Amino acid sequence: MIMNTPLLPNNRIKSCIIGERYYNEIKELTDLGINCFTIPENKSLHNEISCHADILAFNWGNGKILAEKTIAGELQEKITGYDVISVDEITSPYPNDIGLNVFFDGKRVFGNSKYIKRELIDFYSENNIEIIHTNQGYTKCSICAVSDNAVITEDDGLAYLLKNYQYDVLKIEKGFITLTDEHYGFIGGASALISDKELYISGDIGKHPNYREIKAFTDKYNISLVYNKNRPLTDFGGIINII
Repeated sequence: MIMNTPLLPNNRIKSCIIGERYYNEIKELTDLGINCFTIPENKSLHNEISCHADILAFNWGNGKILAEKTIAGELQEKITGYDVISVDEITSPYPNDIGLNVFFDGKRVFGNSKYIKRELIDFYSENNIEIIHTNQGYTKCSICAVSDNAVITEDDGLAYLLKNYQYDVLKIEKGFITLTDEHYGFIGGASALISDKELYISGDIGKHPNYREIKAFTDKYNISLVYNKNRPLTDFGGIINII
């Protein structure tokens, strides 16, 4: 089954794309019965995001995946039922690395329109899907989808913008999510809906200072939190749901 709104699965997903160096997450997802197609590091990116799926690939629905050109061929060989479309190299520094880091809710695309890849802009424009500009370049990294009209974010600008589009938004504190010793990560990069009832989170969300609010918010939408209490909460670049 091809997913037309990949961030919002109707059932437990069967497969995903994930960075190859995230061994803990790969094991946990595999134990949940999810097949993980791994992607290698891109040496043109800063080490802290060089293997992040949400930087290097994007599922725009309709059986099409956009992928950075160094991984597109390998993904096409691995994944059946999809067309993998190659886009120009994605590199550091920012903002050269945000071309595919957008949030698509099935109705609109949110992302920094100055730097979104042309292929993505053309596809959604041709299909009369509105593209909403965000000042936050790491838009997908910063948004954790809970339902089709509810999200969690630590970004003030995104929280304000999404509320204007009638989203129920839980704004949480910045930080407390491991990325590197130098930088903290984002809630969107630490999580992914793996079914219409389960939100996978990498590491112990219970240690986050807003855990009670997060739990109450996800409970409101009948979403269970699936996470490992024995690891720190970690931004691993999320997953790309594909089947």
